[in-house]
Amino acid sequence: MRRSGGAAIPMEINFKMLEFHIGNVSVLKNMPDLPADQPFSAQRIDFFNQVSRELLSDKEAKAYPDVVTFAFWIRKGNMEKYKEEFKKKNGLRMGRGIVFHIAPSNVAVNYAYSFAVGFVLGNANIVRLPSRDFPQIERINGAVRKVLERTKEGKFWKDYIVFLRYGKEKEINDYFSFLCDVRVIWGGDATIREIRKSELRPRVSEITFADRYSLCLMDVEAYLSETDKEKIASGFYNDTYLTDQNACTSPRMICWLGNKKEAEKAKEVFWDLLWNLVEKKYDFQPVQSMDKLTEGCMAAMHMDGIHRIKMRDNRIVRMELEKIDVRVQEYRGHSGFFYEYTTKDITELVPLCNTKLQTIAFMGRKEQLMPLIKAGVKGIDRIVTIGRTMDFEMVWDGMDLEERMTRNITCTVE
Repeated sequence: MRRSGGAAIPMEINFKMLEFHIGNVSVLKNMPDLPADQPFSAQRIDFFNQVSRELLSDKEAKAYPDVVTFAFWIRKGNMEKYKEEFKKKNGLRMGRGIVFHIAPSNVAVNYAYSFAVGFVLGNANIVRLPSRDFPQIERINGAVRKVLERTKEGKFWKDYIVFLRYGKEKEINDYFSFLCDVRVIWGGDATIREIRKSELRPRVSEITFADRYSLCLMDVEAYLSETDKEKIASGFYNDTYLTDQNACTSPRMICWLGNKKEAEKAKEVFWDLLWNLVEKKYDFQPVQSMDKLTEGCMAAMHMDGIHRIKMRDNRIVRMELEKIDVRVQEYRGHSGFFYEYTTKDITELVPLCNTKLQTIAFMGRKEQLMPLIKAGVKGIDRIVTIGRTMDFEMVWDGMDLEERMTRNITCTVE
C-alpha cells in the first residue's frame, strides 16, 4: 500500500482471486476512464427494457416470483415514470462515476436492484454477487449477458458492468473501495464494520444498509371484515417465506390491534389460511425445524412472559408475548418464526419503533398509525400494505438513492 496526498492507493491485486460472471480484468481496469452519464438516459432505459424482455420470456425464470417482479420493475414503462418524477424534482444532475455494490449473502435478487439503480442513474458498476449461489442469480445474469452480447443496446454498455465473486480478502475490498465513487454495502452490522476497514477517497459517497427489522400490524376489525382473506394470507406468505424471512423487509412479528376476544377469531382464520399455503408451496427442510426450535428456546430463556402457541407442525412457529420486549429484535428466527402481540393501544409499540425498525406491513386505516408516528419514533422508514414489503423503490431505508448516487451541478448563469 502506498500513499498519495493522504489517500491510500492499493497496488494492483492478484486478479486471479476474482471470479468474473460478467466483465473481465480489462473492463475493470478501464472503468476509471469512463465518462459519467446523465441519469435515466434513453439508452440505459432501453438496455434494461431488453433485459426485462429476456427475463419475461425465460420459462425457468418464471418459476421465481422475485425474478419476475424484478423484470417488471426494470421495464421501460416503470423506468420512464421514475425519469419523469426525477426531472420534476431535480435540476442538472450527473452520475458520480463508479458504484461498488456489496450484496447481502442471504437475499437472492437484492444485488440486481442495487445494480439497476446505480446503472440507470448514469454510473459504471462493480457488483460483488451474493456468496450463496441462488438459482435466481444465474437467470438474471444470463439475461444481462444475452443483452450485452447480442443486442445493439447491450454491446455499448459492456465496459460499464462487472459482476464478480471473491472471498474475504481485504486487499480486494481495498482495491475496489479506492476505485469507486460510491460504495454501497448491503448486509449486517458486522459486514459494514469489516468493509469499512477499507478506506475511501475523501469525496467518495457511502451508502450502508445495516441490519434492520420489520413487523406486521393488523387491525382486528379490518381483518375480520375483509372478504378476501386468502389474498391477505398470500401477501403475507410472499413477504416472509419467499426469502425464508431473511430479508430486512420480512415481518418477524405480528401485532394485532383491537379487542383480544375478536383478535383470537382473527388469528385462528389467518394462521389456518397461512399454514395451508405454506404446506402447499414452501420447501420446508428438517434443518429449518431445528433452527426454529433452537431460536424459540433462546427467546424463552432471555425474555419473560413468552410462550409458544401450538400449531399443526413446525412449518409455522408462533411465540406469543405478554408484553412488548425489544429483545425480539435480537432473537429472531427464520423460515416461519413469528412473535405475536395483541393490544388496543398502538403506542405500546413505540419501544419497537427504534432505529432497527425498517418496514411495517399494515392493514387498517391510515389515521390509526398517527399516534405512533407522532410519538416521535426514530424508526419506521416504510409503511406498506401486506404483500408489498419487498417492492423496491428509489427511496430505501429512508435514503433517496437518486440523490446519493448522483451529483448536483449548480448553475447560476443565465
